[in-house]
Amino acid sequence: MDLSKFAAIEFEWDGGNLDEIEWHQVNDWECEECFFNGYEGYRNKRQSRRYSTYRLLGRTDGGKKLTVIFYVRERYRTGAGQTTALVRVITAWPVE
Repeated sequence: MDLSKFAAIEFEWDGGNLDEIEWHQVNDWECEECFFNGYEGYRNKRQSRRYSTYRLLGRTDGGKKLTVIFYVRERYRTGAGQTTALVRVITAWPVE
């Protein structure tokens, strides 16, 4: 999983994934911080039928360790000529 090939990273949030991470006492901004604070990323063993899913082990700005399960879609911006990673978090939970 190499997100550095993208010009930007955007996150897709809605009631479904926000409710899921809230159940694990994680905020959306904490998940997003993990993508910018150095992380370990792996292809997830459990696969979605539509997308390859990934497991990220990262830290928030405050040092909280999280596991984040997500998938990535590419979004091409015609006018800008750039490709953006559209990240959809499926779930996330704190790591002790």
